[in-house]
Amino acid sequence: MIEFENVGQSFPRPDGSRVVVADNINAVIEEGEFVCIIGPSGCGKTTLLHQVAGLNLPQTGEIRVHGRKVTAPGPDRGIVFQKDAVFPWMKVIDNVEYGLACRNVPKGERRRHAMAYLDAVNLADVADAWPKQLSGGMLKRVAIATVFANGAEVLLLDEPFGPLDYLTRRQLHRVLLDLWSNRTEPGGKRRTVLFVTHDIDEALTLADRVLVMDKGRIVKDMRLDQPRPRTDNDLATPDLLEAKHVLLRHLGLEALAGEAV
Repeated sequence: MIEFENVGQSFPRPDGSRVVVADNINAVIEEGEFVCIIGPSGCGKTTLLHQVAGLNLPQTGEIRVHGRKVTAPGPDRGIVFQKDAVFPWMKVIDNVEYGLACRNVPKGERRRHAMAYLDAVNLADVADAWPKQLSGGMLKRVAIATVFANGAEVLLLDEPFGPLDYLTRRQLHRVLLDLWSNRTEPGGKRRTVLFVTHDIDEALTLADRVLVMDKGRIVKDMRLDQPRPRTDNDLATPDLLEAKHVLLRHLGLEALAGEAV
């Protein structure tokens, strides 16, 4: 569970004024939920994600993960960035098991664990390759395998598929959902996922809930009950077209909302 209580954050502008990126945010992400945050650039969605990760802390209020106040990064949270964050000097398998090595997991055990996740993302055959030998989509699979292998309870993804082409994104949506559905925590629970995106269709494909942010506030909290996986045909059904219509309106894109239904 992730809890936001009166979270506030602002940054100074050159003219002396301040830009607010988190304006007294209160929200709860339930354990095992897959939640997408969408909104225009500068609305605060990435700042919120980084605060959950402990990379920076809110100026006011607090964030709790499973009841514990976030004060720093920790192994209970894993993050996948938009830019590749794979160590280029390590082979693929060494990247995936790096977090386990830092926790002194025995080599044989961590190798088996890492290989299981590489197999789950269809990369077992490139375990001994160098990152420079992989495509962009393959590098994202390595990053996803890594956060799952490290056993984080909360997965934080910051526009991870933004730079990729449409077909690769759709393939990775399925990879991510399969891992989230089938590779649970040790207690048998699904990981809690917070996923930042600019892409409404991506949010509608992946999420249990979609939070719309604008000017540092959550302006819409939409629940999606449609079963997954959601195909392109599913996105054209009346329920999901109506959901897209509502999200576009809350993003201030009324003209596009008219085209979505």
